[in-house]
Amino acid sequence: MRHFLTTSAILLAAPLWAAEIETTSRVTEVTLYPQGASVTREIALDIEEGEHELFVTGLPQDIDPHSLRIEAEGVRIGAVSLQEARALPPGRAPSPEIEAARAEMQRLERELQAHEARVDAIRAEALTSGDVIEMLRAMAGPEAATGGDGMGFVDAAEARIRAARAAMIEAETRAFAAEQEREAISLALGDARDRLYALQAPDQDHKTLVLGAESEGGAARIRLFSTTQAASWRPVYDLRLAQGEEGEQSALEVERGILAQQDTGEDWTNARLQFSTARPAERASSSELTPRIIRAEPPQMQPRDRRPGAAMDSFGGLAEQQAMPAPAPALARTAEPVMMGATLSYDYPLPVTIRSGADALRLSLDTLDLSADVVAEAVPLRDSRAYLIADLTNDSDEILLPGQATLYSDGALVGRTRIALTSPGDEMTLGFGAIDGIVLERRTPSRMEGERGFIRRSNSQTESAILSVRNLTERDWKLRLIDQVPVTEQETLNIDWTASIPPTETDPDDKRGLLVWERDLTQGELLEITLDTTITWPEGQELHDQPRFVPQ
Repeated sequence: MRHFLTTSAILLAAPLWAAEIETTSRVTEVTLYPQGASVTREIALDIEEGEHELFVTGLPQDIDPHSLRIEAEGVRIGAVSLQEARALPPGRAPSPEIEAARAEMQRLERELQAHEARVDAIRAEALTSGDVIEMLRAMAGPEAATGGDGMGFVDAAEARIRAARAAMIEAETRAFAAEQEREAISLALGDARDRLYALQAPDQDHKTLVLGAESEGGAARIRLFSTTQAASWRPVYDLRLAQGEEGEQSALEVERGILAQQDTGEDWTNARLQFSTARPAERASSSELTPRIIRAEPPQMQPRDRRPGAAMDSFGGLAEQQAMPAPAPALARTAEPVMMGATLSYDYPLPVTIRSGADALRLSLDTLDLSADVVAEAVPLRDSRAYLIADLTNDSDEILLPGQATLYSDGALVGRTRIALTSPGDEMTLGFGAIDGIVLERRTPSRMEGERGFIRRSNSQTESAILSVRNLTERDWKLRLIDQVPVTEQETLNIDWTASIPPTETDPDDKRGLLVWERDLTQGELLEITLDTTITWPEGQELHDQPRFVPQ
């Protein structure tokens, strides 16, 4: 199958090729995106004057023909085609690589043949020694022992047999060693045959770019630009918190890095890398809205369908299933878009090698130093321990991109998290693990209500809760205690609450019902706050207590 590409160069009419030149390209520059990459390859060669056909082999199988662009210096490019699994042209002279591979294979064949002859000769020595032993045994039989000098002859035969047996053992030892050497030569010969076949046979895993070229003679430089989807990068962080002494601000060291990988089918060796936040694999325009048409009609005289799973329209009625349009075909899943404000890119200063399908390469970018306020955050409604929380502002000039972060506190690994996009000036809140020495408890010693359960039929309910925080550590902490009271959107439902210690803040960040106490918690201190809540509602109505929890 051939993919024909449009090029701005002149097509050479009815060419008579002066030469067919096979060459390879080298990856020199790569721009990596969160999904995909733009790859630049270079070809440098000397071309004789005339018209030629260049075969650029070894291009990856997933190369996109629509993205392929070509620049050339010292040569004019004409017709261009991208071929699948190309065989060598008929009648073409073998390349120096093929000649060298064939010569090496023939050399190893001769060496193996000579070695096998040497092994056969050694084994012949062992067989001859065995024959001599049998002959001497026959000559030194009972008849020979009864002769005039029978015993002398037997002694001589015995010495000859001993010498022949030693020669046979020595020959078999040399034959065994020679057999091992033969195995190594045989394996090398197999590799040489495989290499020759790979050079001669079509490459099923790669593509070949065929270029019509016209040259006035001399050095030529060709650059190929293409895209691939089999590559990606993402930011990674090491966040190292160093807690300050009492009264001092803590410091957060942000070590920024990049994790890059590719599975294109070719290795990128000593290539220049650029990392971009652009997302060319995603759509380039915003969504389009169509008119929203509603209508009012007389109510239908038919019962509502309350079956499980029945489709309900936006006004609570049963939707007409037969009138609903068929769902559109699902689009290919892509990474979730992130609002960057502008495309960012990072140039890595040194050449890098990334092997296909083998390397998840981590590269260091830089380190940012930020100041942090450290608190012990306590949520006794959910937790039994307080957590170490760092409040900070990105006061650097750099945007922190979304990515995975490894957390360290005073040199100890405490966990992992994911940070969101944080522009200069944005605030951040990061957790650095539990504080085992700050123990939390929330007790409800008394609850007065008409009926127990989630549905209550009396018109009042009172709950008293005791929030307890005990500092068993050997230091003082700045404490942030968080609890909640119920909220309502009904005017007829009244909620009153009181706290033995008034909270520092209510409804932080528009989170209705949250109460926050901020204060110092000294070493060994036990803090207790009583929170009373009273709920009243009209007679004859039911109270539905439906807490909504946000997954962590």
